[in-house]
Amino acid sequence: MPLAKKFIQPKCCFCISLTSGCIIVSFYTLFFGFLNAGILVDDVLYKKTGKTDPWTKWFNICHVALNILSAVILLLSIVTKYVYFVFVWMAMFILHMIAYYIAFHAIVNVRMPFFNSPVTGSIYVLFMCLTLAIDIFCVYTVYCYYFVTTHPKDFRPPCADNKL
Repeated sequence: MPLAKKFIQPKCCFCISLTSGCIIVSFYTLFFGFLNAGILVDDVLYKKTGKTDPWTKWFNICHVALNILSAVILLLSIVTKYVYFVFVWMAMFILHMIAYYIAFHAIVNVRMPFFNSPVTGSIYVLFMCLTLAIDIFCVYTVYCYYFVTTHPKDFRPPCADNKL
């Protein structure tokens, strides 16, 4: 347990509670779910040019549904204090990360027409690395919330009355 306690932070970003951090993560997931819904509309317009795969639309629809559903599950977990829903969110979010970063960006977006210069490709890769780091931080924050909630004795501050 002492080793696990070293990696677990009792606060999100060292300044706000883990519950608030999980709510922010949930809204982050919800925001990007709706942002992907907007990209889906753009994809339908882009599809008229015939430069995208036909299965991309269905991938985006499933991805949008996955993001929105996972955000709602995390919010329900926080509001109802039923911590085991966090694992459902983690599974869905990790599935989102695998699908989004590997299947979508590595397979589909390699053939994008705006990769005609190294600068645009570098900016794209830099943005994907930044969002991957944010997503990993979100999973870490939610796991810290789960761990601190299920092991409250380990994170209680030492009592002043118990001086030796």
